[in-house]
Amino acid sequence: MDETSPPFELPPVSVVITCYNYRTYVEQAIRSVLAQTYPKWECVIVDDASTDGSSDHVRQLLETIGDARFRLLARPQNGGQMQAFRDGFAATGAPFVAFLDADDAWLPDFLLAHLSAHLNATHSAAVSSSDVFLINGEGTLLSGTFAALQKPRAGSERSGIAIPPGEQLASMMPAIAYPSRHSVTYFAPAISGWLWAPCSAILYRRGALEPVLSFPFKAKGGADYLTATCAHLAGGSLILSESLGLYRLHGSNLSTGVAFAGGHVRQSPAYRAYRNVLASDAVDYALANSGWLSDANGYGFMPGFLKQHVSRFKHLSDDPRLIRFLARGRPWLRLRMHLARMLRRVRGGTARP
Repeated sequence: MDETSPPFELPPVSVVITCYNYRTYVEQAIRSVLAQTYPKWECVIVDDASTDGSSDHVRQLLETIGDARFRLLARPQNGGQMQAFRDGFAATGAPFVAFLDADDAWLPDFLLAHLSAHLNATHSAAVSSSDVFLINGEGTLLSGTFAALQKPRAGSERSGIAIPPGEQLASMMPAIAYPSRHSVTYFAPAISGWLWAPCSAILYRRGALEPVLSFPFKAKGGADYLTATCAHLAGGSLILSESLGLYRLHGSNLSTGVAFAGGHVRQSPAYRAYRNVLASDAVDYALANSGWLSDANGYGFMPGFLKQHVSRFKHLSDDPRLIRFLARGRPWLRLRMHLARMLRRVRGGTARP
């Protein structure tokens, strides 16, 4: 070995492209992975029983490309986004994992920037998210940022820790050096709420994601919400303020209705019910893993997480399992929550038994 070589190798990344009836867009997603400047990756395309010929199209495209790093996994029946995540995760093995929706695409430095952030010398994290450019179905630019991403902005109420460039590692292995004037911010597990851009902007440590994907969530969709929210509890998140991907808003995309993209805010009862299911799933995961989460993050972590979650999703206040966490040191709160549940039952509410 060359005496100047570092005593380690850079980690590979598993890329999972999830596709359901996105024949029109999936080639752009695949070619954006092929164009990555970070070369150590494997890519599995999970076709979730598409009915528009996506699977055959991908198979022919991979034969044309001829790169052994790509594989197609065609599901025999549709299982939903969460099952596609699980299947792609199980079919790969790298220590870092990224999911790319088949209607989105990455810019060439996506993986390099995320790996450079994860390998910083100050804070190890479970999750990273970069910003994205928003485009429509025809590829026209709609916005230069995803408004909900918790990157530094004027008037931002969130407080994270600025991550300096990893100069030591970059000097040892120039291949991981990513020169960028854009900030990287670390948010600890105790900071909850939506911190990230959507699915295609996120990269995970496999160890933080494994217990999440093995959990029996009720929801079949919303996989990015559940994986990001729950994996974050294990080690926090790194937020890259640079836009490193293209997030497509179009008719069949659940997130089309957002005010900042020129659409409308979803307020239908069905959509609110869907969000409530995801929130309940996240709480179920936290409660099932409360032992090691408290060990990792401190005694006050679970009450803090649950309090923030209940403040965002009011229906969770009916859950009797939360009382022992939320009422610690506050016996009056236990009585108040019990009386509130009884009152809702008298009024014909939908409190949990």
